[in-house]
Amino acid sequence: MKQFFFKIYMIAFMALTVFFIAIIWKVTFAHIIEEHHERTESQEIAKYKEEQVEKSKKTTFEKIILESDERVKHYLGYRILEEARIEGHFHHIGFDIGPDNRSYCVKCHGDMPHDAVKELRAFLNMHAFFVGCQTCHVKLEKTETTGVYKWYDRKTGDIVESPVKDNTPGTYNSKLIPFEKVDGKLVRVDSDERIEFAEEYRAHEKSLTEAQKSRAKKLIHKVVSKKPYLCEDCHQKEKPILPFEAIGYSKERIDSITSTEVVGMIKNYTQFYMPSMLQPGSSNDKK
Repeated sequence: MKQFFFKIYMIAFMALTVFFIAIIWKVTFAHIIEEHHERTESQEIAKYKEEQVEKSKKTTFEKIILESDERVKHYLGYRILEEARIEGHFHHIGFDIGPDNRSYCVKCHGDMPHDAVKELRAFLNMHAFFVGCQTCHVKLEKTETTGVYKWYDRKTGDIVESPVKDNTPGTYNSKLIPFEKVDGKLVRVDSDERIEFAEEYRAHEKSLTEAQKSRAKKLIHKVVSKKPYLCEDCHQKEKPILPFEAIGYSKERIDSITSTEVVGMIKNYTQFYMPSMLQPGSSNDKK
């Protein structure tokens, strides 16, 4: 019995000792640690305020004039240009298209690949921002033809709803891609298998022989037609290649796209004449 009470006494004594130690710690040392944390926090706040003050003193011309305006980004295909928006300035685009992360074509050919015909390259490169390369450059066989075209997100590559209704022309962050029929199933032309093969080629290109490079390129471009669709194949009222209504275009917009003026301008005005005063040195004018 004595041993039992002795154990109870020792437990109570130890608990009381711990209690007094906690009180002594709190009275003696706790406030020192708390003050240290408060002092450190105050120093960090003061340092941040000093940095902000120093930053505000850097009043260069560009900071005063330009950085006060809204900043806009222009995706140029080969780089992104960021500059200040100036109200009413003609050359500002005012939106960021962003790179096409899905297309394996642009990895080699770029976002603005058309440069052979200088009179038309601006029109063609403009289309390349919202039309997938395969849409014009792949003519499917009759057994593979589906007539189905869908929009994919430029950043994620995922199929998305038509952006046409909610955006102004030319500002879509999506591109059209055709679907083909493979083993009775609808499959997008830019399949994962084709992308993987093209990426592997790019990864091993430097170590391949010329014969191996040639073979790989032929396989990559096997689906590509020798002659692409022409402008009038889509810009016509009878049987346009693209199912404009199915991909989201309104009747008014379809009428504008398929108007004869668009096709006529492209077909008939392949030569543009600029005044010689705008092309110095291009003519041998008599003095």
